[in-house]
This record gives sequence, structure tokens and C-alpha cells, in this order.
Amino acid sequence: DKLRQRHALARDAFLRYPELEGLRGADSELPLTVAIAQSEPSDEAITPSPGTELLLVLTPGAQINWLYDSQVYSAEAIQQLQAQFTNFLAGLHTADTARLADIQLLSAAELQQLLVDWNNNKKAVNRAATMHSLFMAQAARTPDATAIVFENQSMSYGELDRRTNQLAHELQRLGIGPEKPVGLFIERGLDMIVGLLGILKAGGAYLPLDPTYPSDRIAFMVEDAGVPVLLTLNHLVPQLPPHSAHVLRLDTDWAQIDRNSDRPVAQTSGPDNLSYLIYTSGSTGKPKGVMVQHRNVVNFLAGMDDHIPYEAGDSWLTVTSLSFDISVLEVFWSLSRGLKLVIYADKSREEADLLSSPMANKAVDFTLFYFSSDESEEGVPNKYHLLLEGAKYGDQNGFGAVWTPERHFHAFGGLYPNPAVTGAAIAAVTRNVQIRSGSCVLPLHSPIRVAEEWSVVDNMSNGRVGLSIAAGWQPNDFVLRPGAYADRKEIMFRDIEVVKELWRGGSVTMTNDLGKEVQVKTLPHPVQRELPIWITAAGNPETFREAGEKGYNLLTHLLGQSIEELADKIKIYREARVKAGHEGQGIVSLMLHTFISDDLDKVREIVRGPMKGYLSSAMNLVRQAAWHFPTFKEKAAATGKSPFEVFDEEELTPDDIDALLNFAFERYFETSGLFGTPQSTLGMVNKIKAIDVDDIACLIDFGIPSGIVLENLPYLNELRKLAL
Repeated sequence: DKLRQRHALARDAFLRYPELEGLRGADSELPLTVAIAQSEPSDEAITPSPGTELLLVLTPGAQINWLYDSQVYSAEAIQQLQAQFTNFLAGLHTADTARLADIQLLSAAELQQLLVDWNNNKKAVNRAATMHSLFMAQAARTPDATAIVFENQSMSYGELDRRTNQLAHELQRLGIGPEKPVGLFIERGLDMIVGLLGILKAGGAYLPLDPTYPSDRIAFMVEDAGVPVLLTLNHLVPQLPPHSAHVLRLDTDWAQIDRNSDRPVAQTSGPDNLSYLIYTSGSTGKPKGVMVQHRNVVNFLAGMDDHIPYEAGDSWLTVTSLSFDISVLEVFWSLSRGLKLVIYADKSREEADLLSSPMANKAVDFTLFYFSSDESEEGVPNKYHLLLEGAKYGDQNGFGAVWTPERHFHAFGGLYPNPAVTGAAIAAVTRNVQIRSGSCVLPLHSPIRVAEEWSVVDNMSNGRVGLSIAAGWQPNDFVLRPGAYADRKEIMFRDIEVVKELWRGGSVTMTNDLGKEVQVKTLPHPVQRELPIWITAAGNPETFREAGEKGYNLLTHLLGQSIEELADKIKIYREARVKAGHEGQGIVSLMLHTFISDDLDKVREIVRGPMKGYLSSAMNLVRQAAWHFPTFKEKAAATGKSPFEVFDEEELTPDDIDALLNFAFERYFETSGLFGTPQSTLGMVNKIKAIDVDDIACLIDFGIPSGIVLENLPYLNELRKLAL
């Protein structure tokens, strides 16, 4: 019933979350159903038909009765709807010539609340403060408290204050002052924070320059901003593009910096001066610099005090690149409130750690996965343009396979009702790639028909097919085979054996329409002697175990499970396979949303909309992020409930949902997909290798326009080569 309140939940959530199956009403039509009926006073009471969530019964000249499903609507929600409906009727009566759009639904009290009361957010703010003066005041209050931590290093507020004073003196000696940008070309660590505060104390504005960015982009930003000084580390200097700025190294030049006084410098900047300069990705042209003043940030930090509870000694993990402005909250709010700032390591450090893993040199295959193409996309030659052109690119560039799914009765993925048919189309335009279903919902079909169809594709492709088989998850799909839904998992494993027997040339006993048992063999004979089979597993460890026991390969994903959780389930699969005595360790294929290009910021902008749309269609994925969302963690701690329970009980406004979707997007962008440049995503590939995955099935059609996907496939191919 809780699921019915999340109106955007997609039916395919049941593929990913088997524990959701059987929840009452989860397959109901969306959006909410409303019925209107007319009744005379003498009529018997009207009973809503099944599935009706709101029924308005009109008695002419008398009243309107509201009948509603209390598990969908609360009494308060109905009262609000009634009040707004009354306002609407009154508006019709008094303004019969007005446009419908101009008739007010809200009462005067509601308008006052929305427009005045909820916007009364004025609070006292120190209008003379700057970002660095807030830190300096905190350092004076708690000089011995730990300010920043990175791996096994730390620095107190007092020490950080003194070191940044010394750096500020050096920068002022180099001519830095108000409105002067200083480039910070540095990795994550203690020196990153020293650089930020030193620049601000000198009166300058910091310009973050991520060492992972393309050289030409760094060069453009340095030239466009007119940077006179670059702060960096000695080993990063060779990575700098040609420039005319003075280079100051925070490691090898520190002996020189250390000769400066550790007393505060003369303050030359104020609240109206520039504090930082961050460039956009340039996805619509050249990157553009966005300039932010101190007073903007000070006001923002003060506003966040009302939303983030904290106590002295609390820790805050900073994970965001300085090139994104959310890092301003992470760094400066924490350090101006006396928190301990824990700095998350660069991906490059994680990659170095992963190289020591026994799986670091493991070979991993790259394949192309199609799952969610929407047939409504305009401007493409035909609906299967991305499928066929992508398959041809993969075939010519060393990708191992192309997967197409089975989807029914929904526009999202509706291009793929039969993977055997799309597989035959792929066979006709390729010569090398394996052709796989991902997945064939076997309980919907006769195993005889499945064996016949895929044997045709095996012949057309000269022996290149493989089937990932699923039990099914959406009750509506089973109009294709009524009565099979309840026992679909048992039917799946039983019918796999039938398909395998027919594939090998054996016969099976079936009953014909006259009630007579007959022996059936299928034609044509396939090219491959054995049919490669995968089992599609969402997050249920039991499915992993069964796939291993029966000797099948495995197809899974990272939606709703972490890499660490998946690692444990892969171990279950491998151990079950060995224990059952099967040869080889099997193939584990991992489906990941994938988009690789030449610029991380551009990737983030291109992917954000489609991924938020995908997540909004499956709110249970967003529910998974509740464990990490500060609001839900805070309320969970206060009530003793889990963040999941808090999420389910929360009345989410559109703004709440958008904020949560943004949070979930950032989490999935960083942890559950291949998003970025070939270099920036190599660490994710190494993580995947380390948990013993054999094949990365790159889902490339999740809402990004086909032309953009195809244009950027060479970058995915570059990643494939780097991962060899």
C-alpha cells in the first residue's frame, strides 16, 4: 500500500526488487483513479468499483459525498481537496466568464501561508563577514580541536589557521589581493584546504582546477580568468598546460613559505569581493566562469544552519570536487561551525589500492546492453537506429556482445517485446559479437517456441547466441500466459531444462490438442551444441545461489545494492557452483548505466535529466538512498526508526522529491554507473574487477538522445582498451 502512494513507481521495479512482489495494489494503473457518479436521494448507497481510489457522488440540489480509499488518501488530504473544490465552485459562480485557469483554488489563508508565512525566512546575518573571517573566528574559539583529517594525517584549527596565514603572506607578496583569481591545481588532501583558506586570506578568489580535467580545458580557464598565480604540488607541475602564471608548490616550496609570519595578514577583501570562480562544463559552447562574492556564501551558510543540526565535535565527510559548488557547503560550513572535516580520497588513490587486489589483472569483457529505449524519440531514421548502429559499432570495435531485453505493454522499453526478433536483426548486421537476451521471460512462453526462435538466430549468426532468462515480475505481462504468475520461478527453472533438451536435439513429451501425448523435436538444429544460459538476478542472494547450483551464468546490476553487497553475493554464486561440481567458475555479467565522454562536467549535465527521470520512475531506488540523505538520517536517529521507515511515512512535497532525486542522482552517478571520462571511470572498472565480475554490460539507452550516444561510443571503446 505504501507503494501506491509513490505514484511514479515503474512496474519494472519488480524485476530489480523481488521483495516487492505480492504487495497489494502495486500493479494498479497510474495515476490515481477518480470516478464521478450521480445519485437521487431515494437511491441506494453507491459502492465504489474495485480500484477506484476517489468517488464523488453528486446528489442534485443537495450535496456531494466523497468516498475514498483511506490507504491512498489521508483524511487531511481529502479535507484539503474538498476545500479547494469548494473554492473552485465558488469561483465559477461569481466569475462565470472567467477563464478556468484564472479561478483560484486556494483560500486566502492558504495564499497567505504559501506566499508570505513560508517565505518569512529573514534571520540575522553578519553582513561584514567573509568566508575566511568565519573560519578565523572559529579557530580562535577552538584552536586545539581537530579541523581536517585525510587518511592518517590531521591538523588542528590553530595549526590550520597559522599555516594559511603564512601562505596568505606569500600570496600577497606575489601580488594577490581583491578580485585576483588564484588557480588551485591540486589533489584532495590537507594541502587542498590550506590552499583554499590561504587564497581567501590573501584577499584573492580561488579557481578550482581539477587535475583530471583535459589539458585544453585547464588552459582555457587559466587564460580566460587571467590567473597570475597557480598553487599546486611538485609532482603535478608536468601535467599543467602551457601558461604564463607563477607556480607556487605547496610541498617543495613550503620552506620558503614557512619563513613568513604566522600572524594574520592585513585584510584587503570584504563581503562584496570575489570569493571563488567556478567554470561550467561548456557543454553548450565554451566553459563560462561563474563568480560568487563572500556575502553570497556567508548568507547561504547562515541559511543552512536551519536545516543541518550539528554539535561541537561532529564530523563531516567532504566528497565533492572543488569544481562543484556543493563543495563550498562541505568545506566552509563545516570549518566555520567547528566541525571535523574528513576529506575523501581521490579516485586515483582508490585505484592505486585496487591495483594490489588479486583481481587487479583480471580480464573483463565489455558488452552493450539495451533496456529502456522509448519509442517516442524524434529525429532518428527509425526506432531501431540506436540498436542497429550501436551493434555495428560494437561488432567492429571489440565489444563482446549485444543484449536486448523482453518488455511488454509499456512505452519505456516497448521497442523490445521479443529479444529473438531483435537478436535476428542484430545477427543480420554483425559478424563477431555474441547476441544475448537480457532477459527472456521464459514463464510467459512455450519452451518449444523459445528453442525454435533462438535456434533460428543461432543459425543466422553462425553460433553466437546466449540467453539470460528471468522469471518475470509484472503481473500484467502474464496475460500472455494466464495462471503462470504465482509459480513463475519454478516454471522458469523447469522450462530451462526443456529448452536445453530440445537444443541438444532431444525430444520432449507434450500433449496435443486431442489429448494425446506426442514426442516433439524442434527445428532448425542450432549451430552451438550447448545453449549458453544466464539467470537474471536482482538482489536476492537465493537467486545467486540457485544460479550457481544449477551451473548457469549470472546477470545482475547495481540498482539497489552496493558494490560491497554484490561482492558477497558473487561469492555465494561462485561457492554454490563449485560445491555442485560444475566445471569452470561461470560468467558474472554486471549491467551498468553507462555514458563516457571527454569531459566529466559535460557527462554529468547530459546524464542528469535522463537518470533523474529513470529514478523518478522507480522511487524504490530513491528509497535506497534514504540511508544516506541527511534529513532521513536525522529523523531516524531522533525517532529510533530506520531511514526507510521515515521515508515511507514522510509526506514529500514536489521540492522534497526534487531534492531527493538530485541526491539520489549524485549517489548513483558516483557509485552505481560508468559515468565520466575514460580515465575517471577506470577506477570503477577496477572496483568491478576486484569483486570478480567477468563482463560489464554497458546500458547505453536510458534516455540520452541516440545521436549523442552514438557520437560518444568511441570514448567507451577507449575505456575498454584501457581496462585490458
